[in-house]
Amino acid sequence: MATAHPPRNPRLEGAQKFIELAREEAKKGYGTGDYRQVRDAAEKTWLAVGEAVNEAMARHGKSPPVGRGAHAERRAFLGAFDRGLATELSYFADALHGDCFYDGHCPTKEGMQAEIAHAQQFIDRVKRL
Repeated sequence: MATAHPPRNPRLEGAQKFIELAREEAKKGYGTGDYRQVRDAAEKTWLAVGEAVNEAMARHGKSPPVGRGAHAERRAFLGAFDRGLATELSYFADALHGDCFYDGHCPTKEGMQAEIAHAQQFIDRVKRL
């Protein structure tokens, strides 16, 4: 008897792929001193976090947000379940999307590895909402 596989979830698969790409880009960027890749790793980590929240919102019957208010909508959604998750989302927005990707103020290699691991833990918790 064949075992049933869980249905594909393109958003969660996308989030996981962004995390994998972030790890690869961070490794290459820090290894070669190419901080464009380091900044791209930060942005991919931020995208992974956003996709995971979008998936949770869709699972709860809410349309994933777009545009200028997207971050606020995601944060409000998470806050209704767990204020800690909402706070972490804002942290990722500030530290990875803002400080590193846009402003170039990125963590050390070890710091980026920790940020990516933190994002993976965040995604795993959001999956359970």
